[in-house]
Formats: sequence, structure tokens, C-alpha cells
Amino acid sequence: MKLFEDLEWGPAFKRAAFLVAFWLLALYVLNVAFPETFVLGLDSSAGVISILVNAVLFFFFFAVFTAFTERSKKRRAAAMRAQRKGGTGARNTAGTKGKSGGPEEGEEVESGDLRGRHNPNTSRRKAARRRRR
Repeated sequence: MKLFEDLEWGPAFKRAAFLVAFWLLALYVLNVAFPETFVLGLDSSAGVISILVNAVLFFFFFAVFTAFTERSKKRRAAAMRAQRKGGTGARNTAGTKGKSGGPEEGEEVESGDLRGRHNPNTSRRKAARRRRR
């Protein structure tokens, strides 16, 4: 599926595991420090199981969220690098598979089709035509 392409699950799982461990540690510390205010029910097995189920659900949600966030961050960085270099970036690559940058013979070109691509009506062609006359 196109939605799940280029996702890096390893770093996402590591980050999610660290965050869930930190969250569980914070809950335990708050439960020990303020037992009458911050009641989690860790003294019973039902309370422990509910906290662990919540931790597992939070882990998977945060792992997926982190994977998608990192992918979009990498795509934005690649587009910015390409823009700095003077390239077309990621926004102009959609729908250009198998097509050349210039128009075919007999094809009319709309002004929006050449945005970010090489303009076939550049001065080199015009200068060559003038020299041939």
C-alpha cells in the first residue's frame, strides 16, 4: 500500500518504548509520592492489568504516529534540499513517470504543464532558428 511506504518502524518502536517506559515510571512515582491524590489502584491486579493494557495501546499508537511523522519530516527536508539546489522538489514528480520534460510534436502545451520543468521555448532554440534564417 502506498500509505505505508517508506516508514521506518525500528526508530519509531524505540522512541515509543522509551516514552511508554517514561510514562509508566512517572505514574509510579506520582502514585508513591501522592498516594491519596493520585490513586491508580496498583495494589490490585486489576489496576496493574489496566495500566499495562493502556501502556500497550499507547505504545502502538505512538509508534504509528512517530513513523508517519518521521516520514513527513524526511520528505519535507528532501524537498527543501532539492529546492535549495534548484531542483524541482517532490511536488513536481507526481504524474511524470515515463514522460519527458518537453512536449511531443503536435502537442499543445498549457502554461501550467511547464511549472518547475525545463522550458522548451528557451532562447537557445530561438537563437538557433534565427541563425538558420
